Amino acid sequence: MDAISLCFYLESTPADTLLSDNEKDYQEVYKHAAKFLYSHPDFCISFSFTGTQLQFFRKKHPEFLEMLQQLVSRKQVEVLGGGFYNPVFPLLYSKDRTDQIELLSTEIRQSIGKRSYGMTLCADGWDASLVASFKTCGMEYVLLDSSLIPPSKLSYIPVIMSDRGKSISIVPLYAKHTPSDEIPPEEYILSLLSAVKKNARGDKYDAETGERIVCVRLNHDKFRTLLLSGYFLQLLNSIKEKFDSSIHLSYPIAYLKNMSARVPAFISAGLGAEIAQWAKVPYTVISKNDGYAVTIYDFLQTYLQSHALYSRMLYVSTLINQYHGDKARKKAAREKLWASQSGEGFVCTTKGALVNSIYRQRAYRNLNEAEKIIRECGVFKESAARFDYNGDGIDEYMFRMDSFTACVTKKSGELCELDVIAGAGNYADSLGRIELFDGATDNYQRGLFIDHLFSDAALKNYMQGKPVESGIFPEILYNEQRFSMQRKEVQLMAKAEFSDKKQLVSLRKKYTANSNGFTIQYILKNESAESLIANFAVESNFSQVNYGLSEFVPYRVAIATGNELREVDTTKSSAAIATEECITAVSAIQLSDFENAFSFVFTPNENCGFCFVPITFYRPEYLGEKIIPVAMSFSSAMFWKVHLEPGMEMEKTINFSIINTKRKRTKPKKQAK
Repeated sequence: MDAISLCFYLESTPADTLLSDNEKDYQEVYKHAAKFLYSHPDFCISFSFTGTQLQFFRKKHPEFLEMLQQLVSRKQVEVLGGGFYNPVFPLLYSKDRTDQIELLSTEIRQSIGKRSYGMTLCADGWDASLVASFKTCGMEYVLLDSSLIPPSKLSYIPVIMSDRGKSISIVPLYAKHTPSDEIPPEEYILSLLSAVKKNARGDKYDAETGERIVCVRLNHDKFRTLLLSGYFLQLLNSIKEKFDSSIHLSYPIAYLKNMSARVPAFISAGLGAEIAQWAKVPYTVISKNDGYAVTIYDFLQTYLQSHALYSRMLYVSTLINQYHGDKARKKAAREKLWASQSGEGFVCTTKGALVNSIYRQRAYRNLNEAEKIIRECGVFKESAARFDYNGDGIDEYMFRMDSFTACVTKKSGELCELDVIAGAGNYADSLGRIELFDGATDNYQRGLFIDHLFSDAALKNYMQGKPVESGIFPEILYNEQRFSMQRKEVQLMAKAEFSDKKQLVSLRKKYTANSNGFTIQYILKNESAESLIANFAVESNFSQVNYGLSEFVPYRVAIATGNELREVDTTKSSAAIATEECITAVSAIQLSDFENAFSFVFTPNENCGFCFVPITFYRPEYLGEKIIPVAMSFSSAMFWKVHLEPGMEMEKTINFSIINTKRKRTKPKKQAK
């Protein structure tokens, strides 16, 4: 081994970042980086940008791009490619992969004046099928976390992988060689040289190349710390003064053009170690290796909200691909689809919550807009379909109606997805509580129209938001009794045993869709030989689709009781504002999302009791250092007293409507969280 090429690569800002956050990143990171690089021509680095970042620079800071062009022409900087919205590539259809790459490549050529030869991957999500897509787009190499590469193939030399006649170079990223401001630059260089020499001693590649490559990824916080502390300057001076013959700063494409040695290897599907450690148990680090690679699909099975977004994305992508007509509208719909594929909605961000509901809801909004465009391309017909929507082996029921798209699942018989087409997100995108973070654990997935059968004591605890055993039906897989595409109707049925007496009860549940909502009919029957005394409750959880934004306003709720219409304080639970812990004799409920100009109206056929509790969900941030609020849902339930003799049954019906309201000129005052 003659020398080492040390290559630093700076991560991009999340693709779906707000304008204010882009500006903050520019002021805190990129502005200082450009100034340092321009005044120190011997310091080389690679930059990764998303397409939205480059568009931001072109609009707000063209001077940065001008300086970047000069740095590239001085062969000091390499700009890496990838996907325009930094998607998790294995989740995309092949056309979406190539479109995303070509879109970013075009943006880089227009902004920098030079094409990219290498690319980065969101979450280091890898799959063998990516080789063909990347080569089709003219990519020569990809940066990939070293944890995905077999240890026997790690020789500080690029790997080459072939798949179906096409091959691409893979440059490993070594997290263990990330510099720290606590370790002096000279000591860092010595440890780096020692590690590479120990690995390279006696291998066959010394005859083919006299130089090895060490590529290191830096996030924004690490880069800013090293730059502003003077670490990079000290590192550069140490190399010049003491290690000039054994190590130099470079970037991957410069190394690859001069060194032809490659290590042949097959890289199995997987995720980078930093994300993979979160993929086995929800929101818990499990770094122990059991011999199986962790893939993006393992991650989606662990985080059900991310999996639901994935199902929605594939569904809308299929709608777009099947459309043949107005090319301009199809292109507009596809652009919204690409925006929804931003990896931050599925996996992580470099900051903040591990799986962030803010990014997920933005993705849902883009998907709804994409579907809206496709609907407007031709004559839209309302429809109902039955198929395995989420890939769990069980059919779901998809209703595409004039104002919404909704999915009903047999698991708990709930409405698991409610996408309001006119610009809002998925109102059924609710988390479940976890004891470690939220002080209670839910034994079921929170959605809309979840059925419970409670004793009086269990109902009292439930109304107070306390952890209780689920009301038997949320844990049950309902059976299909009848499905009609023409009527847009599905009837489900479940049987369960209630209380310690194990009284057998059955529940028939019928969804009938209309242009603006559903009619849900329930028939509860006492199948036991004893009288059934209980409380039947129907729970609906509405996700706060704008939670986390500075202009976030909680839902407002108005209820009709007798001849009175009153608005209730939704920042507190019903138990905190009503002496009876619920509101009785309710004939109608209206829940309003003022920010998106929608109201949801529940009208039962018989007066009911009503209770609610706003739930804020807490989760660990990406770095795992602290617990932060990540999402909020408004959980409410209508309930009725049940007294049924053996063999008798009761019927309840709820009319559920979605109303598109006019925006008010002034928003209501924000309620305290």
